[in-house]
Amino acid sequence: MKETHKYNTSFSEYKQALKFLKKGCECGCFKKVPSEDFAQFRSDFQSLPKSEQDALVMGQLFIMRDREKISASPRLKNKERTNQRFLYLFDYKIPICQETYINMLGISEKYLKTIKKHIANRRVKLRIHGNLNKTPQWATKMTIDQDIKKKVKKFLEKYAQEHGQPDPSQKYARKISVEVRASGEIILLPTYASYRSVHDDFIISVGEDSNLKSLKYEAFRRLWHELTPNIKFRKPRTDLCDTCHKFKTEIHACKDEKNKQELKKNSIDTNKEPKSKENTIKRTQN
Repeated sequence: MKETHKYNTSFSEYKQALKFLKKGCECGCFKKVPSEDFAQFRSDFQSLPKSEQDALVMGQLFIMRDREKISASPRLKNKERTNQRFLYLFDYKIPICQETYINMLGISEKYLKTIKKHIANRRVKLRIHGNLNKTPQWATKMTIDQDIKKKVKKFLEKYAQEHGQPDPSQKYARKISVEVRASGEIILLPTYASYRSVHDDFIISVGEDSNLKSLKYEAFRRLWHELTPNIKFRKPRTDLCDTCHKFKTEIHACKDEKNKQELKKNSIDTNKEPKSKENTIKRTQN
């Protein structure tokens, strides 16, 4: 199966090379190049591993260097700059332009510039990825077990109890997902809160010695949606009546926990009261 895929890729590269020769370059140097050898070279080059491709291109460019011209920078007079020039060749004897050379290998102009820059700085040496010897991100992740889920859920429920309010429109809403409906009544957090701010409060609450200190923001947010999908954020455009707005202000201003719970209960009872059509129209007009 792998050999078939490799054959198909090589054949595709062969066709791409012939397609370029049919179109040609602006200078017309493509006419000097044997079409079959040109296409076969691209096909063979693309079948090489990445490290061998780098080595081949670096070796060719090192040999095809014309000269290094040293000049002064127009902005920084005391700084010298080196301009590299290359005489591109096919089979080390037929001069070709850069466009033909790029299509001969099937590489991008960005890749060619990267190799040129590497040669100018480090000569012909193996390219090393910048993330080598760095700890990969997956190694810093923690295992999410049931104990961690329980602690996160407990924190979110307590946070919603202290800072949130029941959604007054949920009893009229039809399109509520099964998960949200099963997890309980919808609690709306204030507009100044966000996933990031709640995560920051969670990290502060767990303490310095807890292993939950390493719980990342994205993992915390996924657990939020999984465990407590009924805890949401109030939208800035949420339409509150004067009574609800009054309850909201009093709840946030109240310091006594017992009085706060009583105000929340009154808020829920008020939302359950049926609204007359006349009061609804009057509130809308105001």
